[in-house]
Amino acid sequence: MHYQPPRTLGLMMGGVLVAWAIAVAVLLAVFAHGRSTDLATVGAWLGVGCAGTLAALFVYWTMALASLRYTVDRNGLVIAWAGIRQVVPLQAIERLVPGTSLEVPKVRGISWYGYHIGSAEIRRIGSVLFYSTHQAPEQVLYVMTNERNYAISVPDPAAFAREIQVRQDLGPTAEVTHHLEQTLPTLQGFWHDRRALLLLTACAALAVANAVLLGVRYGSLPEVLPYVFPPGDPQPLADAALRSRLIDVPRAAAAVLGLDVALALAFALWDRVASYTVLMAGVGVQVALLASLGVALARAS
Repeated sequence: MHYQPPRTLGLMMGGVLVAWAIAVAVLLAVFAHGRSTDLATVGAWLGVGCAGTLAALFVYWTMALASLRYTVDRNGLVIAWAGIRQVVPLQAIERLVPGTSLEVPKVRGISWYGYHIGSAEIRRIGSVLFYSTHQAPEQVLYVMTNERNYAISVPDPAAFAREIQVRQDLGPTAEVTHHLEQTLPTLQGFWHDRRALLLLTACAALAVANAVLLGVRYGSLPEVLPYVFPPGDPQPLADAALRSRLIDVPRAAAAVLGLDVALALAFALWDRVASYTVLMAGVGVQVALLASLGVALARAS
């Protein structure tokens, strides 16, 4: 038997958050477009990138909410969400406790009105995994097992409890163990990999440093920059367009960051070492771009 939690409020809230993030990105882009390059402009474009990333995350989480469901048969309870299936043996379920009997804590993870995916600690029962859409305690049903505890939301907890009891009495048709299944490729492991996150943070920080460095120094540069070509020529030439070409360095850093993230996530699905290699290569390119920009600014000033 299939059960779907009440999702209307969570989906509406997800839509509001997506619209808010997109609106912030558009407003910052309008502010930055056509402005002279300075720290405020650089900050606005960085904000556009952050808001766009946040909008993509909100879209993904909202789509994941639409997939949340619970399935019960004689063998187990399956909680499905975003390509993940938590399989709970039916015979391992010891108690079903209504939310009114326990506190409803703050959930660590994805949590907004009508949508709670993550973990929490409850004094009397310990750690709980939440796959719920509750807005009030009576909308939470705690599934207590001999290994792990879950919190779900079903429209009629009493009817759900009766279905569990009936199937437990009938007995299983196959042996089922507590386990997690991934029905689609996921990146859950990547976001818990400290080495990968450290490399990704370093790559992003260097890309931001490129933009900030140019934003701080760009306004103080002369309109016409000298350059020497061919190398060794004692007579420097002047180029009015050279100053604006310096903007290409942070643009290249941003492009490298985007490509690096996309490739690292793709490789993480099948080979963690390849993902590390891509991220380290990205850090190396970002260092080279930052060094080249620093040298160019030093010669121009």
